[in-house]
Amino acid sequence: MMARSLTLDELVTEIGMVTSASDARAVVNRASRIAEAPDNRPLEVRELLRVCQALAAEGGIVQQVANLIATPALE
Repeated sequence: MMARSLTLDELVTEIGMVTSASDARAVVNRASRIAEAPDNRPLEVRELLRVCQALAAEGGIVQQVANLIATPALE
């Protein structure tokens, strides 16, 4: 099964399910800068994995959600 492409906005929505919208936007923006991910198109698998890795560094529930998002991309 191929992983679904996600945009950064969709990642914000996913992270926003466990934190405030402003915090979700901040952590995804920070992670996307660290991962050097594009913000103008859906992420490729390797880009998604880099963003999820950066998100996981946040720890706690954000890390758990990042791991859930990344897992299908690894299959």
